[in-house]
Amino acid sequence: MNPEITVLGCGFIGFNLVTSYINKNIDVRVLDCKPCPPEFAKNIEWVQGSFLNKEHIRKAIRGVNVVFHLISTTVPGDRIDEGEELSVNVIKTIELLKLCLEEQIKRVVFISSASVYGYQDHIPISETAATNPISSHGIQKLTIEKFLQLFKYEYGLDYKIMRLSNPYGIGQNIYGRQGFIAISLGRILAGKAIQVRGDGSTIRDYIYIGDVVDACQKLASTSSMENIFNIGSGRGSSLMGIIGEMELILGKKISVEHVPGRNVDIPVSVLDISCARSELNFEPSVGLSEGLRNTMIYHGLL
Repeated sequence: MNPEITVLGCGFIGFNLVTSYINKNIDVRVLDCKPCPPEFAKNIEWVQGSFLNKEHIRKAIRGVNVVFHLISTTVPGDRIDEGEELSVNVIKTIELLKLCLEEQIKRVVFISSASVYGYQDHIPISETAATNPISSHGIQKLTIEKFLQLFKYEYGLDYKIMRLSNPYGIGQNIYGRQGFIAISLGRILAGKAIQVRGDGSTIRDYIYIGDVVDACQKLASTSSMENIFNIGSGRGSSLMGIIGEMELILGKKISVEHVPGRNVDIPVSVLDISCARSELNFEPSVGLSEGLRNTMIYHGLL
């Protein structure tokens, strides 16, 4: 096996990305703190290690051409120790970029977030919009973006940035702390009411995980001169709208509990994906209803 791709982090996105590469018979190496899942054992190189360990990182990226950086320890809305998280996410990413230079990596693909935009007057949001993050998560993502730009300018390290909207789908932790759709399905399975922050009018851009994986792979191989790409569905859905879709699919009413909103919950976030369409030939292929149905089937709700 001679992998040309390393995936740092095998969580929700990483697992689906690696699975897709395996299905395409493309060799891939993974760094993750967990042991290799049984279904991957014979198909990939697995480095069990820590993003905080320089030699683990070096082992994971040595000899490959493309590195996917999917590791993050924060989600929007987290109440965290900002200094500690800055050290773990930003400082360690700078160390990663230095190692990429030493190991002559051809490209780094970084999964950033729509949270870098913060409040915006114009919707949908384009890549040229001013960045104004209002969460530590968004600030850290934007800071890493800036260091990628710096390493390109100073050392020629090629990079592509995905500013991702709200991914959902098969493989997302339904008992975790991120993702309204995933958390809602977990509560339905547990026989609990779905918790909705505020009045449920908050609008987000939800994209199915299969389309996220497609965009990731396009970013790894594109010859486009653009470096930053919005990746989403380009369509907005409110929280109550999502629940309405779930009710249609399940054929029954869903119990809802309204809880107070948060300062980081901006009213509307929908991405303009025209750049990805023109430069990457990217087009979301799974609509919300189909994606919800696929995910519900996976979790045994249908």
